[in-house]
Amino acid sequence: MTEAEKKERARRRWRRLRSTLTTLGLLGRSKGAKMVAVPYWPEVHHPNHQATHGRNGNVRYLTDRERQKHLVTFTGRALVVPQSKRFELGIVQNTVGNIIFVVDSQRNFYVGRKNIGHFHHSSFLAGGPVLGAGTIVLGAGYQVLEVNNHSGHYQPGPLEMKRVALAISSLGGDLTQIPFRISGAGNDVVYGNGIALLDAAI
Repeated sequence: MTEAEKKERARRRWRRLRSTLTTLGLLGRSKGAKMVAVPYWPEVHHPNHQATHGRNGNVRYLTDRERQKHLVTFTGRALVVPQSKRFELGIVQNTVGNIIFVVDSQRNFYVGRKNIGHFHHSSFLAGGPVLGAGTIVLGAGYQVLEVNNHSGHYQPGPLEMKRVALAISSLGGDLTQIPFRISGAGNDVVYGNGIALLDAAI
């Protein structure tokens, strides 16, 4: 490898690192990872709040203790759900299909089964703000087939999904094996893996 090629390789690595640090809020003007704006039912007094949601309605808001049951990590392409929590969460080894998730300000990852009118994205953090949210398409054996931004409550965009990808990576996930999909403005953008998402301009 020539000296010029080495320098170009180093420049590419720095650009990727700089993009990651900026996404995390650790570089530039941002003084921390900014939480996603919450345009939809952030609290019971929000003008868009529906009577059936939150503390005064049918949709359950988790307590701190209840929230711990929904914590998960990753290994490679697989979601890791502690055995003691599987039955309670309804996410067992042969579960396939969609499960919802949110990521909090400490990059903790919470998952659960959506139950319309009873358990939504807003349930995990009791209507509070999140770093990211969406839906995981799960295959048998906890294999993650896709991570997307489908959350009507939090309506995350590409920046929030980059933060989701970084959270998954920090929790043991292999971004080279996990595809991402971002929907919005009437079209879907599919990234073959999380690295492609992190490298994408937003």
